[in-house]
Amino acid sequence: MKIRLPSARSWLIAFFLLGLSLAGRTQTNEADLFPYAIPVERGATEFAPGDSIVIASLRGDRPHLEIGGRYLLEGAYTLASLDSAHLTWSITTRGPDAPAATPAEASASDDVRRGAGKFRLIKTFLNDGWPHVSFYSDRSQGGMYFGETGAEKTVLRKKPWSDFTKPQTVTNRGSDILSYAPNRAIIDYLGEPVPLPANLETKYTPAALKSEFTTLVEATGAKIQKLAVDTSEFPCLVYGAVTGTNNLQRMQEALGTTPGYAYGGSVVGRMGNGTTYFAINLTPSDQYPHGEIEAVNRRLMIRLQMLAQKARTADE
Repeated sequence: MKIRLPSARSWLIAFFLLGLSLAGRTQTNEADLFPYAIPVERGATEFAPGDSIVIASLRGDRPHLEIGGRYLLEGAYTLASLDSAHLTWSITTRGPDAPAATPAEASASDDVRRGAGKFRLIKTFLNDGWPHVSFYSDRSQGGMYFGETGAEKTVLRKKPWSDFTKPQTVTNRGSDILSYAPNRAIIDYLGEPVPLPANLETKYTPAALKSEFTTLVEATGAKIQKLAVDTSEFPCLVYGAVTGTNNLQRMQEALGTTPGYAYGGSVVGRMGNGTTYFAINLTPSDQYPHGEIEAVNRRLMIRLQMLAQKARTADE
């Protein structure tokens, strides 16, 4: 009896049809695993020159981003700043008791090389926080925060740190100082600085504040050793050092009767050589931008402490 074997062409056709069948099955399984399309909203973004990440779709086994859900993120990238990097989907967690980042998953990271390409990452949400997809080498090399459209708490819109400023490290904790959860909680609480208004009233400009403070100090019998104004954010703060008698109480009383100015907090200290260092706020709260009073006050005392310390150490 003669047995006839299939031709090479028949084998190729069979393998081709099998491949189509498996591909179709993979797509079907994937649709079953991630049936919900989730609209994406872009948040804080920072990239090295030439780098970019674009999200094409976000799907999940749940209709919303939430703890316990598993999600598929697809998109495209361009890497120009490095020869290679890890493209990783992470979550910056919230709260002082939460870990700084969710545990890494192999499916949530991909090794990419210089150039353009596509990515497909899968992640399980183990903690509440802000998702982002970023390039990593020894540390973050820039990326994009994103979240679910309409779910405000999932989107980090502003981040008060830069991926390109190397922080000091906390050696006993084995992590960057900014990624250590308690520090992250403090930074999140302080929030973004309030910028100086474009139409800042003349009274609260550096020149006017220096002039008014000089008048107040001279009225107490003290002499100004040095005087500066911090303009990094609103309100501008006066700081420096004086010699001689410095009666802060008299200055506060005088501020109460000076039109347009008010005592808004201070940090004052005395050194052994008779010099008094200080930082003081002369801007009344009714001049704070609308809706920004809480934001200003959260940062104000920290700023005063920093500036007073700067004035003190400059004289040591």
